[in-house]
Amino acid sequence: MNFQNTPNIYGIDLNSDNNDDPNRQTYSSEFHQGPNQDRRDVIIPPELQIETHYDRSLTAAHKYLGDGLREATGRTIYEEGVFHSIPLIFLKLNLMPGQILPIIARSSDVKLVLKYAIFRNRSFGVCYKLNENKRTFGTIAEVYEHSVEIETSQSFQIKAMGHQRFEIIQVNQFPESHEQSLALATIKIIPDITLTHPYNKLCLHPKKRNMSHGEMCRKRDMWQTQWPDWVYKQFDVYELASRLSKKVKMLYKDVKISDDPNLLSFQVMRLGIFSQEQVSELLGIESTNLRLQYELQYWNKIQSMQKFMCARSGCSAPVCNMSSVFPMSPEGPQGTYCNSWGKIHDMITVTQLDDDLDVISVGSPSTECCWFPGYKWTIILCPNCHNHLGWSYMADENLSLTPRLFYGLTVSAITSIKDYLVPGRERLEEVNDGEMLVTF
Repeated sequence: MNFQNTPNIYGIDLNSDNNDDPNRQTYSSEFHQGPNQDRRDVIIPPELQIETHYDRSLTAAHKYLGDGLREATGRTIYEEGVFHSIPLIFLKLNLMPGQILPIIARSSDVKLVLKYAIFRNRSFGVCYKLNENKRTFGTIAEVYEHSVEIETSQSFQIKAMGHQRFEIIQVNQFPESHEQSLALATIKIIPDITLTHPYNKLCLHPKKRNMSHGEMCRKRDMWQTQWPDWVYKQFDVYELASRLSKKVKMLYKDVKISDDPNLLSFQVMRLGIFSQEQVSELLGIESTNLRLQYELQYWNKIQSMQKFMCARSGCSAPVCNMSSVFPMSPEGPQGTYCNSWGKIHDMITVTQLDDDLDVISVGSPSTECCWFPGYKWTIILCPNCHNHLGWSYMADENLSLTPRLFYGLTVSAITSIKDYLVPGRERLEEVNDGEMLVTF
């Protein structure tokens, strides 16, 4: 199975017995302030300098999982229009098509469902959560690398990639497990529909236009309509993608955006703007055109917001400017990372934090299970509410890596909404706020 050319347009505790510490570092409840200044002024002796640059491919390939993984071949394509039965994991994570999902399976339940998937066809479903009163959507994850020994080992590693999107029809208890995060689900595949129309070749219906006989003859092959072309531009997938791309590039200057409208519609979900609930609903939209419309509407609504804020209810401390977002890996600025204890984090990288945010640093800098080789990480907390914001990363003094300092923010800890809403109260249809494009 070759995923080299698959576009990568991109926590979570898989083991319920683990605590909330993202890198399993033990520390005292008496938090202390730590240095957060940029150390680019540190002078390194010439004899200690090593000419090297950060190898971003290490992050995209999740090398921290180890080199002894077995590559799987072939893939399963689920047919549209029929029902399928798949093992399902609710991860509090939305998996995008083309996104890599690394997992270190330690708990018995997670190992059970992954073994079932690997020995069957290596496919399993990933959902954010099961919605009781509305439809639930998810993404097929397909294992393309896994540990050689998974039967007898205490833990094993896999790399899976997002594939087809689906809607849950029915959920049943997973055999030999009472864990509510696992299930056997009946699903149907959500088709990818992109409506295109050559609006540049439109002309008004003959009864509605005023032109000479010669002009009429030259335009006989054009699609005739009673509406002017600007009406259709509001639904044209390339027009919508162009407008959304311009807005994204104005805010995120260092982020590369795909020219493909379908890929773009998934990329913008991985920029820290949308809540997990909104992303879950966007995944259920069949039409690329409609998905881009919703994203453009929401972007118009929050475009005056230029900062990420602490997402804990009642805090809303400014964390950083959105313009500080940058891609530390080829997967983009937001990626999914897993530590050695099975804790998975959705993380977005930024160059700097707000000047007024004096974050609390916890513990000493460490290289243990570091997702970015050559860097040391330190846990950072919100000074206002002590919410875990993420990590600061400092380059090793002996390496000439750039950037020297950056930050990784957990997506669940930040929000772009000034008055943070408790998850579940904000729905996609409330995004409109009177700015809906013309519809028929």
